[in-house]
Amino acid sequence: MLIKEISILQAGQLLKGRDILIEGNRIARIGRDLKDEGHEETIDGRGKLAIPGLVNSHTHLATALFRGYADDMLLQHWLEEKIWPLEARLTPEDVYWGAKLGCLELIRFGTTCYNDMYFFPDETARATKEMGLRAFLAAGIFDIRPELLAEAEPFIRRWQGDELICPAVGPHAAYTCSEETLLQARDLADRYNTLIHIHVAETKEEVDGFNLTKGLSPVEYLDSLNMLSPRLVAVHCVWLTLEDAHLLAARGANVVDCTVSNLKLCSGIAPLNCLLEAGVNVCLGTDGSCSNNNSNLFGEMKVTAIVQKNAYQTPAAFSAEQVWHMATEGAYKAFGLQMGMREGALADLALIDLRKPWLYPQSNMVSHLVYSMTGEVDTTIVNGKVLMRNGFIPGEAEILEEAQKRFLRLTS
Repeated sequence: MLIKEISILQAGQLLKGRDILIEGNRIARIGRDLKDEGHEETIDGRGKLAIPGLVNSHTHLATALFRGYADDMLLQHWLEEKIWPLEARLTPEDVYWGAKLGCLELIRFGTTCYNDMYFFPDETARATKEMGLRAFLAAGIFDIRPELLAEAEPFIRRWQGDELICPAVGPHAAYTCSEETLLQARDLADRYNTLIHIHVAETKEEVDGFNLTKGLSPVEYLDSLNMLSPRLVAVHCVWLTLEDAHLLAARGANVVDCTVSNLKLCSGIAPLNCLLEAGVNVCLGTDGSCSNNNSNLFGEMKVTAIVQKNAYQTPAAFSAEQVWHMATEGAYKAFGLQMGMREGALADLALIDLRKPWLYPQSNMVSHLVYSMTGEVDTTIVNGKVLMRNGFIPGEAEILEEAQKRFLRLTS
């Protein structure tokens, strides 16, 4: 594949008239006047910007089926009264179609890889493979459903080594998993060298409970179980102490901030400046569509930057460049992805139509991507294959129809 006359960003500067040569699933060359002989597919990039694929570092993708179902509630009431009862009715096919609905959204907003924790992960994997996206998938593990832990290892075995699907271990949280369950999850991840995906310090009530019963913060408790490492993806991390931040940094653990979901559920604002100053690698996630209510990382970046400025009472906090880094390079580091707009990187790209009013004047393009990007991308490419071109995704109508049927059945 050859993309001709495209614009790219280099050190924040907009460079026009570049060609991108893709061979197999990698970016082979970026330059001027590259030849297109022998290439089966050529894309006209004039008037467009190529960006490296975004990574949604935490979501429950199939909950796209629950969008708008349970708004305006505190986290525990929302979970116990609305979401968990609905999830008890889920079938594998529901998750398959819910994941496909979520994939549509990711593709439309230029997200080429996502990190997910949910039930029936084989169905999420099947849907994701069919849609052509890249994903890190883990079954959610809870004490109240002990069979989920037993199913985790076979899932890893089925998908380990897949080109697009990377299995992980997903203990839901330290307050929903016993010490024994957490240790078993840790040992499983160690055995297969997978990531551990877990919610940490999401609410004040959670942290107060740990301090009261164990005399430790959730972060300190996980460290006492030897769970903090570069393979840990700790989600939310809203209620942290300075000591927690330095402990996460010392162990090389990764933190995922989900600003919009945390704000909507009134869970709080993560201390990102504290984390970054301590040296923690920070990524961005949207969380599920039942608490966000979408999977648009462009929107997530804007809200994150603005909220952090207010949290630290200075507009100088969190530049567009810092937030853009979280959605791209920070995530690439956390998940070990060879991605980016460079030769040899995975050919996971999105093309944005620059001929939009919200992207003019063409001055500070990183700022525009973080603060102004309100529409969808034009074209999405994953692993060297076009998933959407000029806003068209094959099979979209069927997915939307099936998703509506599943929602009506689940909520009837």
